[in-house]
Order: sequence, then structure tokens, then C-alpha cells
Amino acid sequence: MNNKNDSMNGHHNPAEEAIPLRVLILEDDENDALLLIDSLKNSGYQLEWQRVDSEPAMLEALQKPWDIILSDYSMPGFSGTRALGILREQNLDLPFIFVSGTMGEDAAVAAMKAGAKDYVMKGNLKRLLPTIDRELHEAKLRRERGESEENLRKLSVAIAQSKDGICITDRDGFVEYVNPAFEELTGYTLTELKGKQPLFLYQNPHPTKNHLHKAPFWISQSLKVQRLTCVTHKRNGNPFCEERVISPLLDEKGEISHFVSTSRDITEKILAEEGRRRLANILEATPDVVCIMQPTDRLWYLNSAGYKTLEIPDNVDIRGSRLEEYLPQQFLHLLNKVLPEILERGSWSGEAYLPCRGIDNPYSLVILAHKNTTGRVKYLSVIARDISERKQFEIELQHRATHDALTQLPNRFLLLDRVRSALQQAQRNKNQVAVLFIDLDNFKRVNDSLGHAAGDDFLAQIAARLRKCLRPQDTVARHGGDEFTIILSEVRDTSNVLSVVSKLKHEFSRPIVVEGNEIYATFSTGISLYPHDGNQPEELLRHADTAMYKAKNAGSNQYSFYAPEMNARSREILALEAELRRAIELEEFSLFYQPQLDLRTGRAIGLEALIRWQHASRGIVPPGEFVGLLENSGLIVPVGEWIIRQACIQHRQLREKGLGDIRISVNVSALQFNDQKFLEKVHRLLQEEDMPPDKLELEITENILMKNPDTTVDMLYALRELGVRSAIDDFGTGYSSLSYLKKFPINLLKIDQTFVRDLQKNEGDSAIIEISITLAQKLNLEIVAEGVETETQLNFLRDSQCGIAQGYFVSKPMPAAVMTEWLQTRH
Repeated sequence: MNNKNDSMNGHHNPAEEAIPLRVLILEDDENDALLLIDSLKNSGYQLEWQRVDSEPAMLEALQKPWDIILSDYSMPGFSGTRALGILREQNLDLPFIFVSGTMGEDAAVAAMKAGAKDYVMKGNLKRLLPTIDRELHEAKLRRERGESEENLRKLSVAIAQSKDGICITDRDGFVEYVNPAFEELTGYTLTELKGKQPLFLYQNPHPTKNHLHKAPFWISQSLKVQRLTCVTHKRNGNPFCEERVISPLLDEKGEISHFVSTSRDITEKILAEEGRRRLANILEATPDVVCIMQPTDRLWYLNSAGYKTLEIPDNVDIRGSRLEEYLPQQFLHLLNKVLPEILERGSWSGEAYLPCRGIDNPYSLVILAHKNTTGRVKYLSVIARDISERKQFEIELQHRATHDALTQLPNRFLLLDRVRSALQQAQRNKNQVAVLFIDLDNFKRVNDSLGHAAGDDFLAQIAARLRKCLRPQDTVARHGGDEFTIILSEVRDTSNVLSVVSKLKHEFSRPIVVEGNEIYATFSTGISLYPHDGNQPEELLRHADTAMYKAKNAGSNQYSFYAPEMNARSREILALEAELRRAIELEEFSLFYQPQLDLRTGRAIGLEALIRWQHASRGIVPPGEFVGLLENSGLIVPVGEWIIRQACIQHRQLREKGLGDIRISVNVSALQFNDQKFLEKVHRLLQEEDMPPDKLELEITENILMKNPDTTVDMLYALRELGVRSAIDDFGTGYSSLSYLKKFPINLLKIDQTFVRDLQKNEGDSAIIEISITLAQKLNLEIVAEGVETETQLNFLRDSQCGIAQGYFVSKPMPAAVMTEWLQTRH
């Protein structure tokens, strides 16, 4: 393969400049290729050439620009016919000439049909030069023709896509062409207009066919460009304002052959002029004050609202008046203050109180600087809007954001601000501040017995009485639910606090009447003092909360001051949390199992796995003392995974003893359930421990379900896909919606033990149990009653068609070994 760039003047006329020529040669014989090159150079061409003899080489060479291709017909592993096909596939318009010594007449005819321009025998290269000259000339003509066609196409597209309507007529005004914009402008198509004079567009709003043919000549025979504005009618008769430019087209003799008319709808422009007039009317009608003035001198314009607001008589002409004659002094002072900013930035906006009929009202102001072409401020415009109603609305919104909607007391957000203010004042005056944290005793009974509406009424009356017991400088806030907080400022000693506590007890010694029922309100009160118990709002509130729980533990209607020794319990809890983090490593956790009895067969149908902590020095730590710590510290996630694994391991051991038909249920916390990897972990544990998925049951409380019902439904369906069962624990104690309950893909409901415990004494509890059983049957769910401790309870549940019972009467929670023996005995 060769690649050269040679220059030589032709022998025909050495004085002529060499003609550049780029030649791609398809030839396997290098000598033959050099003969072609010598022939072309001797003919006066300045050559840039390349020889190739394979298809890959040709494809690579075609990446460069060439003027012509000279090709042998037959080459080893390649052929001129294939080369011609490649050229066609590449869609390249290059003259292709066969130069061959073996090409027959039939092959040459076939090649010409396939796209070759000519063929020359290697033994007769005299035809080569004229053939190349001819093909180069024809290629040039094709390119020029293509460029002309492309320019014509672009021109046609430009006319067709023009936003202006274009109409071309002959010299007598008969339409030859209209573009789509003209069709859209008038409503007439090219078919309807072609060969007709469109005078009807400008005379008759409802033309007929006769009008189309008989309309008189409509264009002046003028060599000048004509510009006019007229009212034109669309096909549907609707008029519009048209701006039209008519230009004559001249032929080679300088005579008019056609007219080109461009049209544009200027209706909006005309309407804009009318709009300006309407704007003036609007300015007079708007309730906002609009004023135009020179920056520091004269008043030019004031609308009707301005006259009314400034109490200027209608017959007074303010134009040219000095500003101080009519504008308020407050506004002039403000203008002088902000004028530098207006001149620099071009505008200013803000709020100010201005007199209106003797009263200072809040106004929203916008002042704009209007400049001339040189950048000099020509005048100022002022728009002033009375925002008294908006300000009142903002005050109401602020009140809603900082106050409880039910009691109208400050909420916890405003409470913190009030505490900070009280502490700052106490620091200045060397006084104390008392924080009282109040929690109503047994408020739940009011809601449960009388309903939430009555509970709301009860809380509102509580709030009113609390306010009565305090001084104006003190604060009472609703902390949330049935909890209230009192801030006593300017406290000299604890006797002041006890006086308020005594006043509260006296005030609430009288019953509160709700829906005809007399209710005595009692509450537990925790008290913290600044600076003895803390010097930060959050710290004082936390200590008062701690003291409140101490009072609640002492019984109802008690109060307690916070004491430093109460921190001892906090330190104990922190130490317990640290030991919890090591409990898994030290293998101090174990699982106990409590059987669930099928009341129809008397056989154990399931086991609930319950965690126990065998502390090295404390002994067995009750779950109530550490499960909450697991939740709060986040340790419940790894511990919960450990529980599921141990339950799976225990089930495998049961299967080995022939007890594999029993299922094991595990409680799942909110943190576990919301863990993004929870589903992945359950799936992995099932596989690693070879656990039958249908023998694992995950218990979730109502509150977890209802926190985010849509996400919960997705998770439960995913668990079902794994084959894992799901149950709602403590059913009846939460706030589950029946509309969601029927959507949850659950298998079992567990009636909370609080309803079972008092079912013999409380008809309401027994009714709740019966309703829950009926609901489960209707939803085709299994149901378990927890906390069964007596035979009477068991018989009631069996008579009520409860399927499964769990509790001490069936069995206490047992270690794994004891549980296995118990199951073998029962079976």
C-alpha cells in the first residue's frame, strides 16, 4: 500500500497551474498503480493518492476525502465489484472508474449498471484522462446542482416555517403560493386560493365562490415596496388588523413578473394601545395608592385611591405640586433614607406605617426608579398597599404556630422561649425560676368512658383553671397530651412554689363538669428550680419531668421536688446500657418459650420466644428493666436478629425430636421493622438455619403498623412472599384502622392480656374480646388470647370460640430444655 502527494505540471501546457486531484487506487499490483500515477502526473495533475488492495484498507481510506476512485476489476481476496458495493453502502458520491486488463464486455456492462461511471483497459490508457476529466466535471455539476437544490429546499423550508404569512401572486394578482402561516392567518388553504385574487379578504367578511373569481385587481403596478395596514377578515368572518408589505419581483428584462406579500397580525399591538388606555382606568380603579413623582421635587400623578387615602379633594390638581404639600412626613423621611438605594439598584420594597385618616396603618411599599436612555432617573413610581388585614392574619398564624389549638395555651415551642426569657430576667434580678411539670392522673379513663370529645372539653377546662391560679408574669403551657408545664418567674424561695401548688390543689378540689358528669381531676407534679437544678431550659424541663415520675410512683395527686440523688438512677441506667452492649458477647442472653394452646385440640400449636438476661452479678434482670434500654440505644436491632436466629436454631432441635409441627413467634420492634435490611436479614437467617418459613411468626404491635400503613403493607407482603407468618400483638390497645386492617396480609391477632385479666369483672373487656374474636373470624385470621391465668378465663375463651390461649394457666415461660420436655409430655 502506498500513500503519496506529488506535484507536477502537465505536459499539455506547462505554463498552466497544476490541478489538484485526490485519487484512491484499488490495485494489487504496485507497478500498475505507478503507471496510472505517472499517466496522471504527466497530464498536469497535482496528485494526492493512496493505493489499497483489501476491503478493510478501503474502509479505512474512505475516512479521507477523495475526488475519484480508480479500481482494478479482479484482485486476490478482493474485487472491484465488492469495492463498488462498499461505495454504495457508504452512500458516497465519488466517480468510480474501472481500470482493468481482464474485464470483459459483459462484466463492464454489469459494472456500469451497478454504479461504475466507466471502464478503461490497462493496455489503452489514452482514454483515462478524458474519462477522468469528464467524470470530474459531471461530479462538479452534480455537487452544484445538489447545492442549488439544497439552497432551494432551505428557502422553501424558511418560507414554509416563517411566522409571517407569505403570499406569491403573478403580476395580475392571481395567487400562485401561500405558506402555512398565511393559511393559519386567514383560514384559507392554498388549494382554495390558488389561481384567485384574494381581494375578498379585505372587503367582504363572508365571501362566496363568485367573490373568489370576480374580485377586481388588488395590487398596484408599482416598482416600489408598498406598506399598508388594513382590516382583514378570516374565513370565519372574524376581522383582524394586518400589517402588509408588498414587494415586486422583476424578471431579466426588469419588468414585474410576480408580487410577494408578507402579512403579520398586529391585532395585539393595536390592542396594546387600547390596553394602555385601560391601564390608566385600572390605576384609577385599584385600591392601592399609585404615585408618580420626581425624585426629590414635584408630584406628577396620584390615582383616585391616593386622593382618598390622603384626603385630598377630587377637584384639586396635584400635578406640579411640591411633595411636602400632600405626602405624609413619615413617607418623605423614609424616601430620603432609601433614595440612595433606589438610585443605585433601581428599586426598593419594604413596609412602613403611614397615617390614613388619622390612624397609622401598615403599608407595603414598592418604589421604582424609571430611567431615560442616558441612564438618568426620570421619575419614581410608588405603589402603596394597606396590609392591615394581612398583618392581622400573620398575627393569627403566629399564634397558631406557638399555641395549642385546643386549650389556646402556649405550646412546647413557645414554652422554651418563655423559659429562656424567665431565666434571663432571673439572672438580672437575682431571683429563682420554678418549672412545674404536671401530668393528669387517669386521664385515659375520661377518654375511654366518655369519648375523645369529652376528653378535649375536660382538658380545655383544666387549662382555664390552671391559668386562674397564676400571676400575669407566669406561664402555663400544654406540653402535649395530658401534660402541662408551668413557669413561675421571680420566685424568692420554695414557699412561693408551695403556695402555687396549694392554690392548684384547692382549685381542683371542685369537680369539673363534662357532659353532665362530675369529674375530679388529680395530677402528679414534678418541680425543678433554677439555679439549683440547672441553668438551661431543656435541663430544667427534663429534671421537672424526672421529679414528676417520682411523684407519680408515690401515688396519685402527689408532688415532688427534683433532687440530685435522683441522678443515681440515671447513672445506674447508663451502666446497665454499657453492660447490655457486652451481654451478647458474654452469652448472657437466653430465650424462654411460652406455649400457645389450641383450645380445639388441647395441643400446643405455637411458642412465643421471650428474651431473658442472666447478669453475672445482678442475676436474672427482668425484661422490663432492659428491653426499653435496647430500644432507646438501638441495640434492639442486633439483639432482635440474635433472637430470630436462636428461635430458628431451637426449631431445628425440635424437628430433630419429632416436634416440627409447632411454630415459634418472635416480637419485632419498631426499629427492627423499619430497618432497611430487615427483610434481607430474615431471608438470610431462614436459609442459614434451614428454618421452614411458615413455622416462623413475627409479632408487630398496632402502633408499628399504623405509623406508616402504606410502607407496612409492602413489608408484610414481602414477608408473606418469603413464607413467613405475621401477627398483630397487643391488639385493641393501639389505634389500628379497620380499613387498613383488612389490607394487611397478616395471619393472627393477639388479644392483649389487659382485656383477659379483668374479663370476669368488666363486661366491657369481655365484650371487646368477643368482638375481636368475631372480627378475626370475619377476616379469616387466627386469634390468640394472652394472659390466661385461670380456668374460668380459659372456659370463657373456649365458649367464645377463641382459637388459641397463652398464659400462666397454660404454662409459664420455660427455658429451652424444659420447654422441649413439656412438649414431649403434652404430645
